[in-house]
Amino acid sequence: MKVTKKITKITLAVIAGLSMVSANASGLLGDAPEDGSKGNLDFGYVATSGNTDTTSLNGGFNYVTRISAPFAMGFVVTGLNNATDDVRSAERYTFAWNNRYDLSENDFLYGTVDYVNDYFGAYDYQAGIYAGYGRQIFADDSGHLSLGIAAGYRINAAFVGEDEKEGVIRSDLDYAYKISDTAQFTQKLTAIFGEEVDTYTSESALTAKLSDSLALKVAYLVNHNSVVPVGTDKTDSTTSIGVSYSF
Repeated sequence: MKVTKKITKITLAVIAGLSMVSANASGLLGDAPEDGSKGNLDFGYVATSGNTDTTSLNGGFNYVTRISAPFAMGFVVTGLNNATDDVRSAERYTFAWNNRYDLSENDFLYGTVDYVNDYFGAYDYQAGIYAGYGRQIFADDSGHLSLGIAAGYRINAAFVGEDEKEGVIRSDLDYAYKISDTAQFTQKLTAIFGEEVDTYTSESALTAKLSDSLALKVAYLVNHNSVVPVGTDKTDSTTSIGVSYSF
């Protein structure tokens, strides 16, 4: 029975991250199309029964559109819900709305509004609004690299006690490298420096096309808060393997 439960936990740890976009990930929209729109849809469901009954339901939706020649907008929504023996073990929802206005070929302004609700995380929810300046280091057929720095305001809502409301400085990195015609590596980094709490988020991903619209994606997501309530961990990490549908 112990072996069965251990295998179940390992399996859930792998599949729990099928929602492979993070609301805290870079909002620089370095992959925005020159014209039109594009998006990705991820969905996963797993159920086991026997010695241990488990269910895992998770998904993500990422959409970006070119409103005009200089202006792009996008949003990201993710959800994760796990339960073992009818007892909820994980529940997390995220949302991010990102905007980018190109000033020149390489310079742009960007803004982000994000919200993370994690019933089993360090905080009940974290929400922020940010605006800043970005620089497109390069963008060609091989990939892209964008950097950004912004100022903003954030709420860290505690489960117990007073919420933390603070001014913050945010920095972003958005990198993509086309390994081949069918494979791509991406790296997104966000660092938020607050008066009370610093937050660091990293998402590394490798995508391999299965067809024109389907791809296999392996991702590793890390989220770290410098200050957390007593009894909670500062760092959460998720390793994921899943299928993504693009349109």
